[in-house]
Amino acid sequence: MTWDEIVAYLLEFPSTELTTTWNMPAVKAGGVLVAWWRDAPDSPGSVAFKVAPDELEALLGDPDAPYYTIDHFRKFGTNAVLVRPGEADADELRELLTEAWLAVAKPRVRKAWLAEHETR
Repeated sequence: MTWDEIVAYLLEFPSTELTTTWNMPAVKAGGVLVAWWRDAPDSPGSVAFKVAPDELEALLGDPDAPYYTIDHFRKFGTNAVLVRPGEADADELRELLTEAWLAVAKPRVRKAWLAEHETR
């Protein structure tokens, strides 16, 4: 996947918007970061996205997974991982992005979305 494909995917979810954070493009849900582009010396050409704490450890603990973190995230306790989009399996990445959206979506929005998508 590319960043543009990630954005398009996330914008299919309710209450999401394309915005910026730290002068880089980002997708937020209800004003909360879901995923953001990060092209810095410690994370060139990468996408960061929110994950649950247990998922963070699992992704970082798998030596075969393309996910990583940086000292800045550790220092501030950021529950997010980074990945260079082209290195991740697209289906797995979409699943993780869905979970990222679910984690930050407002409860009412999340509940309605889950009710609609569980019946399919």
